[in-house]
Amino acid sequence: MPKTRPSESREEKMAEILDVAEARLREGGHPALSVAGIARELGLAQNAIYWYFPSKDDLFVATLQRMLGKIMARKPSGQVGEVERILWFTDQFHVLSGLRGAMSERARSSGAVARFVEELDMLLSHMLSNALRAYVPSEELPVAVETFRATVEGTFVKGLERRDRRRVLTFALERLMRRRA
Repeated sequence: MPKTRPSESREEKMAEILDVAEARLREGGHPALSVAGIARELGLAQNAIYWYFPSKDDLFVATLQRMLGKIMARKPSGQVGEVERILWFTDQFHVLSGLRGAMSERARSSGAVARFVEELDMLLSHMLSNALRAYVPSEELPVAVETFRATVEGTFVKGLERRDRRRVLTFALERLMRRRA
């Protein structure tokens, strides 16, 4: 007699799909995120993926949220200084930066991706505002945050290696974090 319930829970199956989706994003970016390919790899019907994630964009967002959650769960201890903490986060977000173009592209036609991009931008700005608040006058804080975010994105676009990226970002942070008089 056929089973009326799946042998795996919904959460377990979603985690299995997200594992493969994350591996594909890390290896080949958004173009590698193929619902048919993921289904084939997992031995599922393609429609089974859509049962868990209504669209490829929903799968993309769920995978990005999962990657972001892993970054946030590993944040550095309170023992490191503010500059090192910020640099640590920029190192972690490097993998997401390679997906930024795809996020922007998909956000034009996908509400799910647009909402994620907006939430991610707000989160990053909020975190950076909190880190810089003690060093930057409040009226200059928004432009300081945007200046540093643009600098980070510039180092990613230029493809700077970690050591060079950290050198540039440390220079920018030290200038931004000069104690206010």
